Amino acid sequence: MAKIKLTCSHCGRLLQCDEAVHAIKVKCPHCKHTTAVAVTALCPEQPVIRRVPKWKGKGKWLWAAGVLCLLVVLGLVIAPFVLPARLHWPDRRPIGVLFLASNYHSSATNPRGWFNDPSLDVTGPGGRERFRKALWKYTDRSLAILRRTGAQGVIVWDLEGEQFPHKTTFIGDPRLVDRLAPEMAPVVDEFFARLRNAGLRVGVTIRPQQLVFGDNGVPRQTPVLNMQRVLLSKIDYARAHWGATLFYVDSNYGMWRPDEWWQLRRVAEQRPDVLLIPEHHDLAYLSFCAPYVALRKGASAITSPWARKWFPDSFRVLEISDASSDWTGILAARLNGDVLLFRAWFWSPECQFLEKSVKEQP
Repeated sequence: MAKIKLTCSHCGRLLQCDEAVHAIKVKCPHCKHTTAVAVTALCPEQPVIRRVPKWKGKGKWLWAAGVLCLLVVLGLVIAPFVLPARLHWPDRRPIGVLFLASNYHSSATNPRGWFNDPSLDVTGPGGRERFRKALWKYTDRSLAILRRTGAQGVIVWDLEGEQFPHKTTFIGDPRLVDRLAPEMAPVVDEFFARLRNAGLRVGVTIRPQQLVFGDNGVPRQTPVLNMQRVLLSKIDYARAHWGATLFYVDSNYGMWRPDEWWQLRRVAEQRPDVLLIPEHHDLAYLSFCAPYVALRKGASAITSPWARKWFPDSFRVLEISDASSDWTGILAARLNGDVLLFRAWFWSPECQFLEKSVKEQP
């Protein structure tokens, strides 16, 4: 077998190696340094044998995997417009919102910030009774506003209070009321009963995450793979205990999690008597839920023509708080079938607008 002769670049000694060795570097046995083998050092009579990268032999499989991924993506994009719509909610009257607390108004005696009143003492002797009286006062005031505005129902945004800062402020898990809001737990059933007895649908906020408590007792919202199971568990708890049918889905992922559309659609299919109102969404969500839109953030009150074309019975839930500069657009949206969402615990310009709309109805 022919030999390749070369000189070590470090110690200058003569080296040689078999031509069959296809390495591009050779280790010197004297100084242990490596020396590059030039292709021209090979014997001209012998053909240069080049190694074929392993991945080149798998090219057809890479192509197949790419085509499969493309088909999956196309399926995710096309399916929402091919599968039949699952949303049936003929009642388009307004929906009120109740914020029971504020983290910005929490204090040592009111750690969950109930009723935006840091001076309220819900701790110690008589604390629960003081909370109960404040809750009934808040409820009576809200019911009066809900009647005047012709609301179909009301969503309690922060049933567990707001003890923790952003991004855990809204807990979105009605199963944890006993643990997180001990002063609310004894009266929560009666609270929802008062709302239902006034002829209102009731609802709560839910989140597609799982609340996990750290070693220091501070909770955090943790993403889950099976959000369908988590959401169904929360929905079923609120339905069984309080007859809830309105659910604002807070902090969902929208387009950033492709499987969410399928999982939320399955939730809507399995619980057809509830209305899902997701915070984040795209056009495809209109086929099974009523997307949340906050007009105060600059969103348009006019529904896209594409939405009306693909999903004729669809509608959005428009939050009209602090959006008094566009009453014309809001009125047009309402006449087109969108549902208006408003703050119902105090009288505001949007309440006045809704009351006027009720009186002008034939």
